[in-house]
Amino acid sequence: MNTHCYLIVSNTGKVRVTKTKPALEWNEIAINLSISLPDLLFKRPLLNANVIVGDDAVRPVEISPEILINTAQLIEQQTGLKVELSVVGQGGDGP
Repeated sequence: MNTHCYLIVSNTGKVRVTKTKPALEWNEIAINLSISLPDLLFKRPLLNANVIVGDDAVRPVEISPEILINTAQLIEQQTGLKVELSVVGQGGDGP
């Protein structure tokens, strides 16, 4: 990106910037600035991720009846709702 602007500086150290030619006070000077910035500076990074789960990370899950009962009771205590939990799985041997 290429652009230009005017940097206005007063003798008291006050600074301002304008895109158009400025009207100056008696104690101000204007500096015509040309600015060149790479376009890449304004691009937001695009993050990429690849997630690979290997076969060795997959293990059968066993859920005991006690876990189901305790979980259902805990939900019922916290919400006051009647809860029925069941385990539906897809193993390698069928539905």
